[in-house]
Amino acid sequence: MFPLFETIAIERGKIQNIEYHQARYERSLRQFYGKSAVNIFNLFELIQVPLHLQNQLVRCRIDYNAESTQIQYFEYTRKIYRTFQPIVCNEIDYSLKYANRDLLNSLLAQRGKYDEIMIIKNGKVTDCSIGNLIFRQGNQWFTPDTPLLAGTQREKLLQEGKIKEATIYAQDIEKFDEIRLINAMNGL
Repeated sequence: MFPLFETIAIERGKIQNIEYHQARYERSLRQFYGKSAVNIFNLFELIQVPLHLQNQLVRCRIDYNAESTQIQYFEYTRKIYRTFQPIVCNEIDYSLKYANRDLLNSLLAQRGKYDEIMIIKNGKVTDCSIGNLIFRQGNQWFTPDTPLLAGTQREKLLQEGKIKEATIYAQDIEKFDEIRLINAMNGL
């Protein structure tokens, strides 16, 4: 019913990075459904944080299709991801934020004792199961130039010049000092 979704962070009642989410939502609608026959909503106007969550960190999930949306709100606690298990999957396509995450979940199930996975496609690092990755070398942060999904946090950090794109091969991983996960809920 709702093949696509957005996850938006709301901190103390303030919607984060809404312009990036709006742009991806509109691009995704057009790419999935074609240029016509879609209702484009203003996501900012749709979001109404429940009173009991006004002073919390909230994960807002907006599921959508060409005609309608469904919105849910969840209190969120940030997690720390320290270890990543490389998993090779050359056939994965997650160019849109699909609600069907069966393949991602099956890859995540292979993580073993690690906190998260690092998906390797055609020898290059892409993303993890729930976001983009950034790699620190000295004082500079890099993000793979081969993401499965161009995340909103990734886009914001690139535009702000806080991270740079780079081709990162699986064998390059050990050259970095630190790896972090970024997504709508977890920034730099």
